[in-house]
Amino acid sequence: MKLLKLNISGVRGLVGQTITPELVIDFASAFGTMLPPGPVLVGRDSRKSGLMVLEAAVSALLSTGHEVINLGICPTPVIQFLVRQRRAVGALAITAGHNPAEWNALNFINGQGTYLNEFQGSELLDIYHLGRFDHQKLKKSPAVINEVNPEEVYFAWLGQKLRTAEISRARFKVVVDPCNGAGARLVNKFFSSLGCELIAVNNEPSGYFPHDPEPRPRNAGEVASLVRATGAHLGFLLNSDVSRVSLVTETGETLSEEYTLPAAADYYLRLQPGAVITSLSTSRMIEAVAAKFRVPVIRTRVGQSALVQALLQEDGSLAGEGSGGLAFRGFQPAFDGFAVMGLLLEAMAVEQKKLSELIRALPRYHIVKDKLICPPHRLHSLVAETRKLYPKAEMNSLDGLHFTLKDAWVHVRASSTEPLIRVIAESPTASRAQLEVDRVMSFLNRLLG
Repeated sequence: MKLLKLNISGVRGLVGQTITPELVIDFASAFGTMLPPGPVLVGRDSRKSGLMVLEAAVSALLSTGHEVINLGICPTPVIQFLVRQRRAVGALAITAGHNPAEWNALNFINGQGTYLNEFQGSELLDIYHLGRFDHQKLKKSPAVINEVNPEEVYFAWLGQKLRTAEISRARFKVVVDPCNGAGARLVNKFFSSLGCELIAVNNEPSGYFPHDPEPRPRNAGEVASLVRATGAHLGFLLNSDVSRVSLVTETGETLSEEYTLPAAADYYLRLQPGAVITSLSTSRMIEAVAAKFRVPVIRTRVGQSALVQALLQEDGSLAGEGSGGLAFRGFQPAFDGFAVMGLLLEAMAVEQKKLSELIRALPRYHIVKDKLICPPHRLHSLVAETRKLYPKAEMNSLDGLHFTLKDAWVHVRASSTEPLIRVIAESPTASRAQLEVDRVMSFLNRLLG
């Protein structure tokens, strides 16, 4: 089964199987054809395949007449920030984010620094499928500009957004695991600018991932051990491009990635009241936080593109989901792990509370997540079959099928990044959530035979 996932914001797959130089050149050519004249930024995470993908993409963008600013290994939120700073017409972030090392992806960013919206994504896919690329007859080849330390202007901007004096006075000791991704070594600059003592692990941008680059409790054991051993105030776990964050408290408790959104929202909504945008798969904890500030919660499809577009359209306060990815209206329209970490440290400093105390103020729900590998051509038909399990439940079909039960909810959807069906359930009790996930998984396994 060849693994290739296309959606409006990008394309991802297994390197050498579906992510090949030919495919990269075609997609980058389509992107260059779609964009107006002007410079295009290109950056990547630290994956071993990153240089191959970057070189293929750069050659295609040059062939369509675009000057290319090569940011090298660079976190995606930094790339998105620099689009407007450099007056670029778009950008290409080469990263598979939370996927294992053998994956890679092209993530297309528009001139506003956001992932492509639905109309832009459709236009890109149309150009790609038609193969009508604007390869120009160039009298003079456009330039490739290799930018050194592109993060410095971003960190200067972010430092002005945060209450750095209060954070610095708190003298936080922080453990961080950037998983040898694009955030490696850059976390040193970031936390130094905030006056924090940093203990970093897996902090070389080598592309060797010591665990899946997905910020979840199962991958946070090393951070938790170091927090307990060093007496650190908290720990952070990052994905490979610093778009997602999960948390470890000062006691060494590894928190579900679902806690990142409500923990940050409980502080940020005091500064910037407004609607909270989240996905159908995200914990109900956010409803309790929003109710506290008397602001609405707007549910969308899963994914950064849908969430950020809704944030802009609804003039919301923040957007985020249970993956640990968040975007803030007063910062930039992008999932930004540096902003998340900075705001949580600011909350602790301003309120003079430990992370465990901030978490204790949130309602406790139990969320269970599972996934089923499935042939791509059967994904949506199998998801549709699950409605037979809940014939009387309230159902939302915006993104897969979301069922609201008396004391739980269940969401069954085709993954937008992998050939998987994702099954998520939440309830006040762990046993109830697990029961519903097991029920759906058993049903789907029988259908697959």
